[in-house]
Amino acid sequence: MLDRLHSLSVFLASLFVRIPLWIYGEYILPLVYLLPILQSYKTENYVYPSKLVEEVVNANDVLDICAAHGFEVHEHVVKTQDGYLLTVHRIVSRHASLHELKLKRPVVYFHHGLLTNSELFLLGQRTEKCLPFLLVERGYDVWLGNNRGNKYSRKHINLSSKSAKFWDFSLDEYAIFDIPDTLTYILDLTKLSKLTYIGFSQGSSQAFAAFSINPQLRDKIKLFVGLSPAMIPRSLSHPIAKFLVTCPSELLYFIFGTRAILPSTVFWQRLLGPINYMKVVDWSLVYLFNWKSEHISLTQKQVGYTHMFSPSSVKSVAHWFQIINNKRFQMFQEDISKIYSSVPSLHSKLHRCAPFPVQVIENMPMMLLYGDQDILIDMETTKQNLVRNLKDLTLVELPGYEHMDTLWADNVTELVFNPLLQKLEQVHAANDISDTDTDTTSDI
Repeated sequence: MLDRLHSLSVFLASLFVRIPLWIYGEYILPLVYLLPILQSYKTENYVYPSKLVEEVVNANDVLDICAAHGFEVHEHVVKTQDGYLLTVHRIVSRHASLHELKLKRPVVYFHHGLLTNSELFLLGQRTEKCLPFLLVERGYDVWLGNNRGNKYSRKHINLSSKSAKFWDFSLDEYAIFDIPDTLTYILDLTKLSKLTYIGFSQGSSQAFAAFSINPQLRDKIKLFVGLSPAMIPRSLSHPIAKFLVTCPSELLYFIFGTRAILPSTVFWQRLLGPINYMKVVDWSLVYLFNWKSEHISLTQKQVGYTHMFSPSSVKSVAHWFQIINNKRFQMFQEDISKIYSSVPSLHSKLHRCAPFPVQVIENMPMMLLYGDQDILIDMETTKQNLVRNLKDLTLVELPGYEHMDTLWADNVTELVFNPLLQKLEQVHAANDISDTDTDTTSDI
């Protein structure tokens, strides 16, 4: 009886969201045929602050973004052990010769957050506000990774991205396959034994999870840097966000389906135009998360928001909601029984989901930079889980900073990039190739 009532309540709740989504699909989505006219009308008279801003806002992909800044991109494809094909971007200077590209250089790898892609780190309104470009100019070998399912990684050797099975992944698969396989590919190609990992938000979480279950991977990290590092996010207070976080996973699947979440982002960007789209995103972030964005300029929002979002699986979002509800950095919890899952006390007696045991991470130089106004992370819990086994842990708390400020704040170069670059220089000492082979060249 309880099981039937539970299913009925989930179905009724889903109707309130599914009906508007049906109207959107039947009547709003066909407006795509009018997009060229609408887009021209919205942007033809707009004057951008600079040519660079205009080129980045109107860029189609990471290649266009890098070209606007004067850099090139070499694309690589990593095949994971479970068959996903992930595109990895290597950023190089246009002035680099073939010989320079073959020389061994310290590798710095970047990984993006939830619902984003590798473009995230290249969206500064000026070149000096893009950390990867600064590192390339300082002689580092810079790589940008992508999660399965996002804009650059929607291929599988057997599965179609139209199938629900393709999208059956969460933080577990990122940690077990995507991160280890990508890092192994880069180190094998460059013939190095270690690299520096820089993760933003979930990009840090994926690393924590991967390091916790893979001792061999920990030995490949020379320095880990977490920007706004998420491990166990705080509970969200907004009624809509709180409802979605606390509702059963079945309801999320009823509402959003079992495949991709945010699949129509590009449609809304084109429909609204870059200026109106920026305003809508900004209002939404204020409304849902109370982000004041006092440190991020309107021009920076325009550049960043245009390329900020990328699809991921509904299951990956549901996984984060489980972590928030359970206040525990754990693997995805499958429903072992509808009867038991409807009675939490019985479910917890029968099954305890496996954790990501981050307490075992040790002897890894680590630097975490975060804002004291970031409502999406709980740094006290994060520090409790890490500090006991780390001898070299640098914590940089940034007054007034929110979640996105560690990437886009007006003073991000002074408060975030410069300390990070100093730490990198300490770890990657000049001409220090003690962790490399005797050969001085690598494949490209």
